[in-house]
Amino acid sequence: ASVFNSLSIISNQETPNHQDHLSIPECFDILTTMGNYSNARMSMPSLQLEFRYDSGCMIALSGKNCETWVDGVEGDRIAWAWYMRDSVHIYARVPSCGWARVEGHILTMV
Repeated sequence: ASVFNSLSIISNQETPNHQDHLSIPECFDILTTMGNYSNARMSMPSLQLEFRYDSGCMIALSGKNCETWVDGVEGDRIAWAWYMRDSVHIYARVPSCGWARVEGHILTMV
């Protein structure tokens, strides 16, 4: 089971600079990468950030609000991208999640 309602699996692909316009802005996308590869980088140009994207790395970001790209790698890489789509909530007739917020020391969804 997962709190996310969508999953993409990416294998040995460079992902060009993009934003996920169908993602829900209130939610974080969770990206996980694994494999036997080297020299992977993830860039977030709008935030002027670049990360090493080594095997086992997990990154949480708002795909709707943040541009990202991942360059090609030497070796074999697989990535999982977990995210939310409002269209799934609408189809299932369930409310969308709200913005995450901190009350005291507990992270809750509104």
